[in-house]
Amino acid sequence: MRKKAFLIILSISLYLTGHYALVSKSEPLLFYFYVTSWWSYIILIDTILSRRTGKYVFLNKDLPLTVLISCGFWCSFELINLRLENWFYVNLPGNAFIRYSGYLLAYGTVIPAISLTASALQPLFPPLKITVFRIGNYPSRAIASGIFMLFLTLIWPNYLFPLAWVFAIPLIDGINYRAGFRSFMADIERGDAGRLPGALLSGLLCGALWETWNFLSPVRWIYTVPFFEGLKVFEMPLPGYAGFLVFGVETLVFTDLLQGLLKKKTTRIVTICFALTICVFALPLIDRFTVFSFSTDVERLSFLSEESTKMLRGKGIKTSLGIDKEALKPGERDAFMLVSLRGLGYENYLRLGRYGITRIEDLNNIDETTLSDILGETNLRRVRIFLNAARQQ
Repeated sequence: MRKKAFLIILSISLYLTGHYALVSKSEPLLFYFYVTSWWSYIILIDTILSRRTGKYVFLNKDLPLTVLISCGFWCSFELINLRLENWFYVNLPGNAFIRYSGYLLAYGTVIPAISLTASALQPLFPPLKITVFRIGNYPSRAIASGIFMLFLTLIWPNYLFPLAWVFAIPLIDGINYRAGFRSFMADIERGDAGRLPGALLSGLLCGALWETWNFLSPVRWIYTVPFFEGLKVFEMPLPGYAGFLVFGVETLVFTDLLQGLLKKKTTRIVTICFALTICVFALPLIDRFTVFSFSTDVERLSFLSEESTKMLRGKGIKTSLGIDKEALKPGERDAFMLVSLRGLGYENYLRLGRYGITRIEDLNNIDETTLSDILGETNLRRVRIFLNAARQQ
């Protein structure tokens, strides 16, 4: 009971600390708002579930391994996004340690969050018995269809991007079925579809939390999905919430695979090495191609006077993310508002400054092609994010 009480207090403390950092703009905790929100949720749900099962699902000695593998799992989608360009990151910390620890801890929440939410929801659904049916030679057909969908996604990313959230289900479930691991299709062949409602709803609930905490966080991702640049709820286009349903199933299919692989020492080692390799390969590519802007040390902000820089440093403000615009002089405020516009960033502010663009209002005088050329950004969907934000000021 003492451990459970401690974990519940820790969960609440993490959540309150994150929100305090958000309101007070306390650095570097501000950079970890999304991380503290998710880990407070994971700790709380795992602790509550332990009362029912008698053991912790993730809060055990294998937690570091789970975080690494979860990070590798999500990084596989980040690699696909290098082709899709459906989202990008803004305001990431310039400090490499803070940034990379943030990647690891944020991506490391994916598997625990979905799995725990599905476990918590499962008692709400009665056993779902369905008519037994089978697909002949299921493993081969499922694996082949998953690979085929992935290739289609990469070949025509502007039209078939939804397949990026579907292909892994038949691919991995087919592998699970063939290997004798737990499989959704094996369950269905027995007439049992009881896990499916919880899997779908877990994806949707976690998706709602992802988008809520991302929207509140100054360090965030922004979606640039073809044909769905409008109609957003928070940052996500409204139709995209249907994708969370599928992602819940996708994550649990991968969790089934993971549980099977970790049982044997050899496959356990291979799994760890593979996850580590994906992380090491993907994270620098995210920095290079998916991160649009970084926070900047206040000393580097050329639009600040020496007096303002000293004032900010005296208040403990280290980067542009911690600045309150009301503390700046009028000219400095205009420049800072441009830097802050949807996370445009200081480096892009400097690029704009070379063309005489130093205020948000100046963006209204150029078109997306011109802005694309100035910023060196070939994805016009990203460029339109900032032009639309300027026009709404």
